[in-house]
Amino acid sequence: MQHRWRILTATSAAAGLLLLSACGEDTPAPATGGEVTGAIDVWMGDPIGATQQPVVIQLAKDYETAHPGTKVNLRFLGADAHKTYLTSIAGGTVPCVALIGNTWSPEFAGLKALEPIAQDPASMQGTYTQSMIDSTVLDGVSYAVPYDTGVRALIYRKDLFDAAGLAAPKTWDEVLTAATTVQKANEGVNGFGIVGGNQWYWLPMIWNWGGEIATNSGGAWTAKVNSPEAIAAFTFYAELLTKHKLAPEGSVTWQGADAAKAFALGQVGMMVGGSWDLKTIIAQNPGMEAQLATAPMPSGPGGNNDTFAGGSNLAIFKGCTNKATAKSFVDFMMRTDNLVPVTTKIGLLPATTDALEKERTTGSFSAPLLKAYAEQAPNTRSIPAVSTWGKVEGTGAIVNAMQSIMNGQKTAEAAMQELAGQIDAAIGQQ
Repeated sequence: MQHRWRILTATSAAAGLLLLSACGEDTPAPATGGEVTGAIDVWMGDPIGATQQPVVIQLAKDYETAHPGTKVNLRFLGADAHKTYLTSIAGGTVPCVALIGNTWSPEFAGLKALEPIAQDPASMQGTYTQSMIDSTVLDGVSYAVPYDTGVRALIYRKDLFDAAGLAAPKTWDEVLTAATTVQKANEGVNGFGIVGGNQWYWLPMIWNWGGEIATNSGGAWTAKVNSPEAIAAFTFYAELLTKHKLAPEGSVTWQGADAAKAFALGQVGMMVGGSWDLKTIIAQNPGMEAQLATAPMPSGPGGNNDTFAGGSNLAIFKGCTNKATAKSFVDFMMRTDNLVPVTTKIGLLPATTDALEKERTTGSFSAPLLKAYAEQAPNTRSIPAVSTWGKVEGTGAIVNAMQSIMNGQKTAEAAMQELAGQIDAAIGQQ
């Protein structure tokens, strides 16, 4: 679920492999045509954990009951899902259906491993969140079905804001003003929780400043992180720490969990965080829940508050010998009444517009503390739709650039120019 909300380490696998699926091998007569029957192997990667597994197991049983003669062989992969999938692709032992991170979709499609879902991704508009549709696309073709969405919003101490007469910030300039005011008025409280070690908390600011991470022209991708807008965005975030001193020095290497822990300890007055970070804060300090509030992400000079859409997609592997049943099972999983119980257990938003609306109006994300995430979901974007993006994440180049600025090792201009070269080296040959 670049994933997503954690930095991924991507490894390489050879393209053009002959994929020999294990799907249906445990049944005497697997379906080879359009009949929905026989067995399929279904792998569920992160974020499906112990809490969600019983729900998925029951759904598989419900599917088998509704489709006599079928068998769903479930496997839960955990945090090593990305590596497991790549190994299975290289070894020709792929499942039929897989829950994969949304940033893995173009990567796996680039390895010729996924079955096309829609030759025209525009046909999916209105059914799914647009940014999640974008995450399924490579070279103009969709290779997965959007499943769940993870977005970030502002989390802040409403009690401290109310005491200072502050409203929720609507722009990044207001974030700076509010964080400064809260910090000055509350000894021991840092105004803003920097997350220097995880790019997904601040990389989208490039969009907020009116820039792009990379653009495609004639099939060739070019990094744009050395643009004036991108440099200004990284400078602003770095200066929250270096110039304005609104976070501890150690936050240069913080992950989201570190900021959430500091927040729960009463040491941070505001942070960007996902619904999973909010849950972490409340779990560590239940008494703080009444003091918390959330708001959509702030807008930047570029006039938007877009943030990254993390999440997962359901994909069908090309090597599946029982595609009729695989497609039928994906359709079954995507029904609103089957989708929402899983995404609610995960604490993420469903990626279909109908289910998202249900969650926003009457579901778990209609609660005051969570509704900002549902409001933010339409204002999200995906990473550049290039199969080798995993190489960028794997090198840690984006985090290294921000940390070199924060540590004073490089100017923002120099750091971003170097980063642009590193990104071009990874994706520029597409």
